[in-house]
Amino acid sequence: MRLKRRSSGDIDAAALVVADARMLALEYAGLRSAMAIDAHLLGVALRPDETIRRVAATWFRVRLDGQWSEASPSQVMITDRRLILRLGSGELASLWWGSLIGFEADLDAGHVVLDFGDGRPRLFSGEASSLVAVAAVAQIYGVTALATHPCLEPLRAR
Repeated sequence: MRLKRRSSGDIDAAALVVADARMLALEYAGLRSAMAIDAHLLGVALRPDETIRRVAATWFRVRLDGQWSEASPSQVMITDRRLILRLGSGELASLWWGSLIGFEADLDAGHVVLDFGDGRPRLFSGEASSLVAVAAVAQIYGVTALATHPCLEPLRAR
């Protein structure tokens, strides 16, 4: 993949995140070594055998009473068991993969919706949504689905 440079010489951030999402898929498939991320430096406690795979900035919304909340900047820590969210207020929230009942991703539009069955779907948007989508597909459908799931086609096509 060629990384686009902006006129100032900076590498396009969106292209970097797409490249990182591809690397994450290769890590899930065991074709690349996993990135080492220290949970203690991030101020979070993990379960035994839980690994943080990525940390990214994202926009986060919750759907309440049929309306999406205002987008809130947040940090998402993607693990093999859950998403750990550090909200703008500093509060931490865990969204467990095992509780997920619905998943929708539109990477061209830049968002992922996760439904945990509590009547409050969560929407992740922005460039890091591709990382959340890769992790969700691997956790829900298995590692082999990373090569075939239609929502990840934009990552394969670029």
